[in-house]
Amino acid sequence: MLDKPAEMFDRDFEWSELARFAAYDGREATLGVVSGRRRRGKTFLLDALTRATGGFMFTATETTEADALRQFADALSAFTGEPTPLRFTHWDEAITRLMRVASERPTTVVLDEFPFLAKASPALPS
Repeated sequence: MLDKPAEMFDRDFEWSELARFAAYDGREATLGVVSGRRRRGKTFLLDALTRATGGFMFTATETTEADALRQFADALSAFTGEPTPLRFTHWDEAITRLMRVASERPTTVVLDEFPFLAKASPALPS
């Protein structure tokens, strides 16, 4: 079980559930959804989880599809240490590359503010 970060006050239940999910040892990809009202600390918790597990976190912003893909590619390039920046023209390419990274070793992946991505790219959720 992952130790709760020292800078995290309270949130014992939330941390234990996220840590339990991240510790799942199955070979297949699993999806967890964290939802709730805005400004309640979800991003803080998810950022702490990805730092604790060495995972990848991408926080979307309200932007165009092309810009979101560029931002995602830049974040994934930095995470993987790519010698040249990745570039994607479609989300299919981006998600396929992300899944390849995660298949090399178990990796916690967080796509924060997913509704912003879905708004810019309506086909993405499917």
